[in-house]
Amino acid sequence: MRILKGYSKDEQKELEYTKKNMSCNDLLHNITYFPANTECGSIKDKYDAADTDERISIIRDILDFYTDKATFIVPKKYYVQLIAGDEESYLNINPNGGAKLYNRLGLNGWKVKFTRDEVVAIDPRLVPFMEEVEDDE
Repeated sequence: MRILKGYSKDEQKELEYTKKNMSCNDLLHNITYFPANTECGSIKDKYDAADTDERISIIRDILDFYTDKATFIVPKKYYVQLIAGDEESYLNINPNGGAKLYNRLGLNGWKVKFTRDEVVAIDPRLVPFMEEVEDDE
């Protein structure tokens, strides 16, 4: 499987959304046709700003993405454990933004797995406490 690079978060979300909600032909028509379509504005802007070779690459990326021959890089996830060896000291954040220390099970909608960017956004001082989540967790 090919890894797609050079796409912003908005462009990735847009491609994922359109893959679920519109045919590949419709998406290609919307980005190559003159009037903009609000469902694919970011991709259309990328396409419009590209030269001919880049446009061909964008279309190839879209086709491969729609046919599951390409995907985006999935960012690594981390637990944040504040006290080494203490199974009740993992950072948990609830859907409303409240935080507590608890286990790493993520029960009742509590978030316990974070990307590095999310950890830095919470507090950069937490970075040394990050533990990479294993693939099977």
